[in-house]
Amino acid sequence: MVIRVLPASKGGIYSNAGSSHFLVNYLEHEAREEKQPERAIFFDQQREGIRAEEVQERIDANVKGVQKGKPLFHSLVISPSQDELRHLNDDPDKLKAYTRQVMENYAANFAPKRRESLTSDNLVWYATIHRSRHYSGLDDAVQTGQAQSRQRKEGEQTHIHVIVSARDRTMSRSLHPDAGSSQFNYKAWLQKNHRDFEQTFGYKTTVTEKQHQERLEKQIARLDRAGLSLDRERMMSIGQHHAYSTDFWKGMSQVERGVKQGSIFTANQAYERLSAATEPKPKNARHQAGDRQVTQSYIPTISTQSERITNHQYVMSKLDAPVEEKPRRDNTASIEPKPLTSKAAKSEATKSINKQDVKPSRTDLSPLISALRFESVPETGEQARTQDDDYRRRLKRRR
Repeated sequence: MVIRVLPASKGGIYSNAGSSHFLVNYLEHEAREEKQPERAIFFDQQREGIRAEEVQERIDANVKGVQKGKPLFHSLVISPSQDELRHLNDDPDKLKAYTRQVMENYAANFAPKRRESLTSDNLVWYATIHRSRHYSGLDDAVQTGQAQSRQRKEGEQTHIHVIVSARDRTMSRSLHPDAGSSQFNYKAWLQKNHRDFEQTFGYKTTVTEKQHQERLEKQIARLDRAGLSLDRERMMSIGQHHAYSTDFWKGMSQVERGVKQGSIFTANQAYERLSAATEPKPKNARHQAGDRQVTQSYIPTISTQSERITNHQYVMSKLDAPVEEKPRRDNTASIEPKPLTSKAAKSEATKSINKQDVKPSRTDLSPLISALRFESVPETGEQARTQDDDYRRRLKRRR
């Protein structure tokens, strides 16, 4: 399924800077060539059998508020593949129903911008079905000499032309599908159309080997016209080797861009670029390097743990050793603190070691503070004074 907005070529039938007369006349002329003498060949969201005069009148009148230099209308084409047409049995009623769904998606895809979402009823659009196509001078078959301009194409070529106004029905809002993704998400619109076709008609997209080869032949022909000659047999074998994967087609696109930009001008460069694009990339290389770093960083952790065990044994040995009592400077009798039991000491040491895992350890000064603490003298009513108290008292007397 190919759905696109046709470019408004200046001076051509798709020019949308003025009246829609030329485009409507062309669409009607194509219908007459298909032996459809009746002029009522257009349809919209609700009606069928609409005459060409009404189409031109409604499109040309719905232009109030269009900015100067902006398009007055847009041309769309809906082109099912031959396999999709066979799946629908080329039923015109199914094609019309799908066209109405495409235009419903077209209206809903415009960004609301704090306004109500649009539906196809808010649009001014008309469509017609064409059963045949003709080669133009831009087709690859014409440029390679395989066909002539205006020659009718073979096979099922049914497609739908749509002409839609660039203003909504109330002429209060401009609707330009080429204004950028901020206003119209072109890719999301195409994806929604494809999903609706598959879900509505139970169609599953399958690409055959022949279709892949035809696509590759077209790209080879374009490169040949651009000045780069590639070996067709070699390119076909490369495509088959890679099963025409996504990486293969990305590589072909890179080659085509390189030829246009002038960075690729020989066949060997194209083969090298294609080989680099299709070469399998090493997966999880960064993760493998990270695993090696983790393994290396884990070894010091083991040694650190062993060091912690050694430190723990060292601390326990120091706690079990007898503590030497240092002589006091003053004559005040000190009350010896109650020594910790072995189990309590080991528990305190274990807690201090565990704290070292989180933050640097602190020296426990509680035994020293307990040893230097003075208590009141019993039955005297006087308080034991430290050296600082005595110093302050003498200083006060001198003053």
